Amino acid sequence: MTDYLKPTGSSGTMMIRDTGTRVEFWLKAGSATFNHSLGWGFTVNGVTDNSNTFDFKSGGAWQMLRSWAVSSTQTVYFRLQDSGTSGLGGPTVHQINIDRATAPGKPSTPNATLITSTSVFISFSDGDNGGAAIDSRQIGRSLTNAGPTTIVSSDGSTSITGLTPGTKYYFWARCHNAKGYGGWSDQKIVNTLETPSVPGLVSLSQITQVSMVASFTDADSGSSPILERQIGYSTTTVTPPTVTVGYTGPTTVTGLLPGTKYYWRSRTRNSVGWSAWSATTTATTIAGAFVKVSGVWKPAVPYVKVAGVWKVARPWGRQYGYWEESI
Repeated sequence: MTDYLKPTGSSGTMMIRDTGTRVEFWLKAGSATFNHSLGWGFTVNGVTDNSNTFDFKSGGAWQMLRSWAVSSTQTVYFRLQDSGTSGLGGPTVHQINIDRATAPGKPSTPNATLITSTSVFISFSDGDNGGAAIDSRQIGRSLTNAGPTTIVSSDGSTSITGLTPGTKYYFWARCHNAKGYGGWSDQKIVNTLETPSVPGLVSLSQITQVSMVASFTDADSGSSPILERQIGYSTTTVTPPTVTVGYTGPTTVTGLLPGTKYYWRSRTRNSVGWSAWSATTTATTIAGAFVKVSGVWKPAVPYVKVAGVWKVARPWGRQYGYWEESI
């Protein structure tokens, strides 16, 4: 409670009392001073009325003229008209600014857009201003939900950069006015993007002398849709593979050499980039026969001459009336 005093006349005192929720107007003067139809006026809560009268009794004690509930910041006026007495004098005006402002309420939960591997665009809306203009805003972030550890200024929509790929972040927002900072908003969780995880091993089937069917399954996409897939192969463990093939599903890879061991890998790509190549899977194409060389059996690859050109011979057989390649 705060009392604001102002002298009037030779012995009078006007008082505006602020209780924190109400405003009261009081008046006192010397014990011999009285006026049974004392004119007075007020401006409170946006209302002005200067036509009031009050029965001011003698005795020198404080007398309350009126009180109001006041919940907003404002200037109140207590006006005393000409009292016709030397003790109260007048006319006299007593004015006081009543401050009801508080720190702002917490803003909306931040919204996260334009998420990349190292940045995110954070926006939010102000909450209640607490009765005083909001003059600044902040965004806080942390790697845990315990509260902000890094704070940056904001105008309500700010690009946050310098983040770590594939990391979970917690974001909050708060506002400031003449009374200070309000509370932090509810948290927003954001996962920055990263390249996909290494996909599954290549599975190989339907192996012939010159072809195989290759397939694999995706792993985690890195919080961004898979945009492209590849199968790679070579005749050694070299990385990256010497030959790459686009992949949209089980793929028949042709043009292989008979009796040859191939090393297969897979990878996927999202908006951030390519995953690492998977571990290798190996498979050997079929040879036409085996021959013993210096005591060691080795695959024999048969060739035939067609129009003067040697080509790999691929065996076929007839079964149930249909010719089929033998594998």
